This record gives sequence, C-alpha cells and structure tokens, in this order.
Amino acid sequence: MKKNQIKTFDVDQGKIRIDNYLSLKIDNISRTKIKKLILDGQILVNSKEVKPSMILLGGEKISCDLSIKVEESFLEPEEIDLQIIYEDEYFVVIDKPAGMVVHPGNGNNTGTLANGLIYYFNNLPNSDSLRPGIVHRLDKDTSGVILVAKSDNAHNELSGLFKNRKIKKVYESIVWGSPCSDGTVDNFIKRDIRNKTAFKTSDLDGKRAVTKYKVLEDYGALSRVVLYPRTGRTHQLRVHMKHIGHPIFSDNKYSGGVQMIKSFHTKYTSLLKRTFKIAKRQMLHASSISFIHPFLNKEVEFSSSIPSDMQNLIKLWKDEI
Repeated sequence: MKKNQIKTFDVDQGKIRIDNYLSLKIDNISRTKIKKLILDGQILVNSKEVKPSMILLGGEKISCDLSIKVEESFLEPEEIDLQIIYEDEYFVVIDKPAGMVVHPGNGNNTGTLANGLIYYFNNLPNSDSLRPGIVHRLDKDTSGVILVAKSDNAHNELSGLFKNRKIKKVYESIVWGSPCSDGTVDNFIKRDIRNKTAFKTSDLDGKRAVTKYKVLEDYGALSRVVLYPRTGRTHQLRVHMKHIGHPIFSDNKYSGGVQMIKSFHTKYTSLLKRTFKIAKRQMLHASSISFIHPFLNKEVEFSSSIPSDMQNLIKLWKDEI
C-alpha cells in the first residue's frame, strides 16, 4: 500500500458492525485485516479508537490509515512448553515467560502463546482467529499470569469480569529512583501520534487509566514496587511509571533504558551497568490474578513467583547496597 493512504467515510447506514461496514466500503481488504487495523488504532471513529465489534448508528466519521501493511497469517499449532498454573473445564491459567508473544502480529507469527494453545487444547473459542481463547494479554517482555478461556461461555463470562473490573491483578516491578511510599496515578491514556506503537498520558482526552502502587524496597537508584492496575489499558503500567518520573527499569520504549544512568549519582554507575547485563527486558511481572469463579461461585487466586532475572537483580542490589 502507498504511504499516507488515508480513507475517510461518513457512515451512511446504522445498526452494522464497523468491521462489516468497512469490508463493504474498502476494496481488496479482508475483515481480518480490518480487525487488525482497528486493534492497532489505525481506524478511528470520530477521532477515537474503537473495538471491531462496535455497532455503527449512522452519521459517524471514520478515518482509516491504510499506509501500514497488515499481513494475514494462519495460526499453526506448535509444541511449546506451557507452564500451566491451574486448569479446569472452563479455563486455564498459564505462567507466561518474558519474550513470548501472546498472539501473532507485527512479524511474530510463530512461537506465540496462541500457537501453543491450539496444539494442546481443542475447540478453544475464536479458534479460527489469531487469538484462540485469549481473554486479555501481556506484553511480549512482561512475564506472569495470563488467563485463557476453554469455551465460548467461559470467554464471555471472563470478558465480562474484565469489562466490569471484577478481576484484580497485581504486578511486581523494578523502577528507577525512589517513588513515594505509595500513591495513585489517575489520568487518561491515548496513542502517541508521533509513535503509533506507543501510548502517553493526557489530562484531557483518551481512556481513563488508574494505577495504585506501593514501594516494597528502596535501593537508592532503583526500587522494587507492587502495582495494582484498576483499569486495563494497553501499556498502562509502563506509561504511568514513566509519567511519575520512575520508569520501569530496562523499558526502552518508555524512557527506562541506559539513558537514565546519568540521572543518578556516579556511585551507582558501575552497579547500574552490571544490572543491565541481568535485565535485558522491562522488569515487569504479572504476579497474581484473583476473581470470583463465574461457574463455581467461589473466590480464586492464581500467582506466579518473580522470574530469575528479577530475582538476580534484587539479590545484586541487596548484596551491594
């Protein structure tokens, strides 16, 4: 596709899904590609991001950025070692390692969690898509607990719990500097128009995002924190930590890379350089998830210990400071 290929539409009919509407309006593009463009924020309705399932009412203005090539791919089953924390007839809880992509996209078409899921499990919901059974996601370099539904009914129930904020998630992270002992970040998050793979905070528009945090240990130049997201926006924790001036360690996308070393006393320089040899990804781990089981009607909690790279980082700083 040509660069800067922007198409706009004034919606001339109502009660139709946006992906269905655009598949009728744009030639030589599949619904799969349209859905991917919507999820990537390349298709906006009244200048706002939407979901592929949005029902158009008529009169909306749609803008489509078709300059980014979207590759369709087919999900191939792969024998991947999945660390299963819990499984019943309704869902499975997996401990995702850092470096594993949840579902194919942006050139990552193999070795994803989705590839492994369809190898081990039959008849997952959305099995004909690139996201079989997947209810929520974790970034590639974020490790920890992730839920996967095993039926359409379970997928709907779990999605409803997420939508209504009935699922509690807890993360552990290593951040730069010394935040206040605890606090709350409450603002809006929207896509960064200068970098469409990144997000930024806003006081005026976007989607509301709320994160509570608590400092567990302060090492001087770094701190170990617990993060409690009250909403589930893309990159929310990474964006919020950057916003308060304490980006996640080794998070290059959100100002947490080696450029931060010069912000601290030179007594930390050597130790920080050694730390980067341990931490080759953002130090963020989804440590637990809890909710009322929608079918058994009892509270359940699933947890994952922090991985070895974070353990080694913590030990290094405790030994040296």
